[in-house]
Amino acid sequence: MPSDSRPNILLYVSHDTGQHIRPYGLRTVRTPNADRMVSEGVLFQKSFCTAPHCSPSRASLFTGRYPHATGVLGLTGGDFGWDLENADWHAASRFHGAGYETALFGIAHEIKDAARLPWDHRSPERRGIEMAGELGMWLDGRRNPDQPFFAVCGTVETHREFGGSGGEPDDSLGVTVPGYLHDGPGTRSDLAALQGDVNLWDKGLGNLLDLLDARGLSSNTILLATSDHGIAFPRAKCTLYDPGIEVLLMMRCPGMLSASREVGGLVSNVDILPTLLDLAGIEAGADIHGRSFRSLLDGSGSHRERIFAEKTYHSYYDPMRAVRDRRFKYIRNFEAFVGVEVATDIMRSSSYPENIQARLNPLRHPSEELYDLEADPLEQVNLATDGEYEETRRELAASLWEWMEETDDPLRRGPVPSPVLWETIRSLSSEKRV
Repeated sequence: MPSDSRPNILLYVSHDTGQHIRPYGLRTVRTPNADRMVSEGVLFQKSFCTAPHCSPSRASLFTGRYPHATGVLGLTGGDFGWDLENADWHAASRFHGAGYETALFGIAHEIKDAARLPWDHRSPERRGIEMAGELGMWLDGRRNPDQPFFAVCGTVETHREFGGSGGEPDDSLGVTVPGYLHDGPGTRSDLAALQGDVNLWDKGLGNLLDLLDARGLSSNTILLATSDHGIAFPRAKCTLYDPGIEVLLMMRCPGMLSASREVGGLVSNVDILPTLLDLAGIEAGADIHGRSFRSLLDGSGSHRERIFAEKTYHSYYDPMRAVRDRRFKYIRNFEAFVGVEVATDIMRSSSYPENIQARLNPLRHPSEELYDLEADPLEQVNLATDGEYEETRRELAASLWEWMEETDDPLRRGPVPSPVLWETIRSLSSEKRV
């Protein structure tokens, strides 16, 4: 028995996968390793993220704080300029400070410079199928094998452009066309390419499962697989509709968790860090917004009545906030932009020309959106002005504002300036005549 018997923790985090895998009912997608992981662990059916785009959602995943409270209200890459305000909030810092050895394989898109975090080891490999090999080499060279580890594998599959990591389009079982998309040849071709990348992601997951089993680490390693947000298609990624914020979430640890369980309670990725800290016996701290869902893992209790989500910036300023319970979704839009945002990588796809109408539904952001998810799961009929639902609208609106107050959302105080704006002001002011 190792001197430190706390569980190892391994996160497998993908880009833009949503819940587009077989365990969530997609019978045209081949994910035998995800199926295996669910049979040996826990699947969360109602799993959501805090933001429908990469950096803000990952900031919540790794800090347990909502995006607007991390400094990451938009993308950290390129010229966007958003960055994690406090590196001490990050999971790497918390686990490192608690005596865990830490390692990063691939992407850390929640912070501009991953070197700010206390990683004991970093590997630039970004493909999931290679990460088990990288992890194995690191395990072989660890300073203290008895020390528990916290490792993150951040993969590029299933981010566009599809096939960029070596995946081949797969329509051998057909393709699953979500109801919010137009069923045309361009969409089907695009979805086949996505399914090919999902296959590749799944092989990477299988390699990690096999590695843990071969090393005798499975019984004391919490393996958690998730994605940052919904799939990169119109009316999904970059929107607060369910296809934008639904994410896969699976956990396996034969020594701690029951096998072949499905959990139906609402969970948010802001809850993942406090749950992992709880399972590791580490105090979460008052600065964490999320709450542990450990009670769902052993069936001893309930968790959330509502989850919250937000978007402030992606390609441009488009502030909106949302609250969702098991039946209703309420979205508050703070600007009246045209249509629903579609990321530029989606606009270059074969599916986009066939789905322009999805972008224009609604034509402009209404101030409020309210959807009955039981009667209208595709969120097509806005009930915000329907008097029959006024009590529901008022209750959810009040809940949303209370959440914004409790988490000190800067949007309450007016428009949120971007880092680019401040840099432009600094640059232009330096040109003034002397």
